[in-house]
Amino acid sequence: MFLSSSERPWRYAHASVVGRSHIASATPCQDASACEILNLAGASTLFCIVSDGAGSAPLSQIGARFACEVILDEARAALAGGGGVGAIDQEFAHASLDRFQHALARVARRAGRPVRDFACTLLYAAVDEQRCAFAQVGDGAIVVSPAAAAGAPRAFEWVFWPQQGEYVNQTNFAHDPRAHDVLQFEAREQRLEELAVFSDGLQGLVLDVRQRVAHARFFEPMFVAMRWAEAGRSEGLCGSLRRFLASPTIETRTDDDKSLILASRRAPTPRPALPAAPAPVSPAVEAPLQREI
Repeated sequence: MFLSSSERPWRYAHASVVGRSHIASATPCQDASACEILNLAGASTLFCIVSDGAGSAPLSQIGARFACEVILDEARAALAGGGGVGAIDQEFAHASLDRFQHALARVARRAGRPVRDFACTLLYAAVDEQRCAFAQVGDGAIVVSPAAAAGAPRAFEWVFWPQQGEYVNQTNFAHDPRAHDVLQFEAREQRLEELAVFSDGLQGLVLDVRQRVAHARFFEPMFVAMRWAEAGRSEGLCGSLRRFLASPTIETRTDDDKSLILASRRAPTPRPALPAAPAPVSPAVEAPLQREI
């Protein structure tokens, strides 16, 4: 028997994987990601965050990890007062960005390095039962799938189009004082059932630049396994996601670092009766995608 839509728990997995070009240059993975279910003040909120360190910044991997830590801590503090996603508003987006910039400036001073050496992007999503909020500085994207009527086709739509500069591979970074001017924020009274947050290492594969749409044929197979996972963080699917992002299927199409968060609370489609025990869920992330991409 399936749970009602309001009772289904979040299942999620995430991974950040070093790209081929970084391996060749002995550069560490400059991406970072985090995802948590924050059960605070009687409300449950899923919070997902990705940060991509600038390739030209020598300590950007530290900046990316620090961005995830600081903004996640800020979200915990904001949500502790109750009210769910209502606490993650535009004021929060600017205040948390400001706190990150001041904290990063202190880190840079202690290291004796300019703050630009820690340059990184920032994008995050917060989702409770009926609301969601999103913020972004830089490239990468957030793709969501709202609740739909029974039998209706599943839709995957981006929230903000990746921020690009005048030149290829140019974008905005969270350490820059001008980040407040380009910070994008959106709050919705909308129930989401699935979402993905990813860095720019994947955006060329999963977004159609000409038509400005998200590739459903990428996301649908990815979420099939998530729908059958246990509640909360799936360690098995995190491992499968890491292997997939480092596989030749992906590496031949992008040599950059890659981060991907997947979260679902959509009911799985019923499995057909099988004469033997079904295979473990984890490989399902990989096999369909070898065919789809």
